[in-house]
Amino acid sequence: MPPAQAKWLPAAPRRLVALLRATLLGGLLALASRAHDTLAGYLRHHVIVALGAEYVDVTVHLTFFEDGSEHERALMDADGDGRLSRAETEAYLKQLAPRLAGLVKLRAAGQTMDLVPLREPELDLLGHTRTGRWHHRLSLFFFAPPPPDLAPGTELVVEDRLWPELRAVGLHQVEARDGARLEAVPLRDSLLPPAPEGQAREFKARVLTPPKAAAAAPADVERKPCSAPSEP
Repeated sequence: MPPAQAKWLPAAPRRLVALLRATLLGGLLALASRAHDTLAGYLRHHVIVALGAEYVDVTVHLTFFEDGSEHERALMDADGDGRLSRAETEAYLKQLAPRLAGLVKLRAAGQTMDLVPLREPELDLLGHTRTGRWHHRLSLFFFAPPPPDLAPGTELVVEDRLWPELRAVGLHQVEARDGARLEAVPLRDSLLPPAPEGQAREFKARVLTPPKAAAAAPADVERKPCSAPSEP
């Protein structure tokens, strides 16, 4: 039988191993802390493009991390008591909606189309109904008729001018209906700097197969735009 391996190291090597482990653990914790602190100043833009025979739907989920959420929650807290009531969040959305409606557009084959609000924006405080350094999510829903003469290779470009002063984490995906096929054009980098003044962040989807023509929708299920409230 082979000799049994020693169960214990001499004292000096044991101390060295313990020191190396502590140094490695400290380095990993420091890296995790720096990554967390870095993302605290970002806004995640999750853009979804869905193509069908009758409509192009564009959904934008904005996740505010600590810095942005702290700022926006302070704006929601109208009475300054540190608690965010339903009335306060509804008033915040009512003031915000008309300003956001024109900040997301769709471009295809050189033509820019105004997106129509499909329904009211939705706010999710992610379980934290107080001011402070939390996260929250704001979701926006739009649609437009598909561009005419949609052909393979056409790019559907979402122009996003939401909170351009903040650094962004970009994420986009595609969905297809009525026989269509789409692919998301990869971003050069998912971590985006503040957008230059007057410029939009672009999220692109490429048409592989156009949708098949669909029968006209019955009048009782015809899609109607959401009427955004007037800006005060």
